Amino acid sequence: MSDKIEQTTPSAYTSERLIAFLDAAIAIALTLLILPLMEGVSEASADRSSLAEYVGAHASQLLAFGLSFVMIAMFWRLHHAMLLPDTPTSRGRTMLQFAWLFTITIMPVVTALTGGLETDRPLVASYIGTLAASAWLLFAIAVVERRTRAAVGLPYTATLAAAPLSMALIFTLTLLLGMVVPSYFWLFVMALTGPVRGLLIRFGVVGRETASATDGS
Repeated sequence: MSDKIEQTTPSAYTSERLIAFLDAAIAIALTLLILPLMEGVSEASADRSSLAEYVGAHASQLLAFGLSFVMIAMFWRLHHAMLLPDTPTSRGRTMLQFAWLFTITIMPVVTALTGGLETDRPLVASYIGTLAASAWLLFAIAVVERRTRAAVGLPYTATLAAAPLSMALIFTLTLLLGMVVPSYFWLFVMALTGPVRGLLIRFGVVGRETASATDGS
């Protein structure tokens, strides 16, 4: 009887609660992005400033908020696509998820610094470096998810790691460029993510679209 329980218990530990927790934490991180802007609204109201005056005074904060919102939403979309509720969980896998979550929850702080301080190399490195670290951890998550599902015979997508790996490579390139010339405009290099993903799949770096693994075989 006890042997039967030991054999069946691990499969019961799936990712449903973990996904719910991660989604809630990411939603909170998105909400916290707005706090510096709310402080500016209170100051503008006290000074009876116009909308144009408010936007002019807080343009950098508004841009930082918009950019970070898009980045976190993009990371969540990829994470949501690769983390399935029927995947068995483990301590190591959970710790990896928390490591990635740290890079998301620190984004409101990095965003506030980006919108409030003068642009220099350390500031650019902290912002783009956080995004790069998040992308590399997301790539690691994709690799673990693919291996975990394959090990227990669950279907998985052979090219699961292609998108996060292409993002990680591009963010790393952007970070290096930002160290040469401190600027956030290097983030436009992210437009190359799609073509890089296609090349990674074409050359079989992260698996191929036609791989039999997609049906769990």
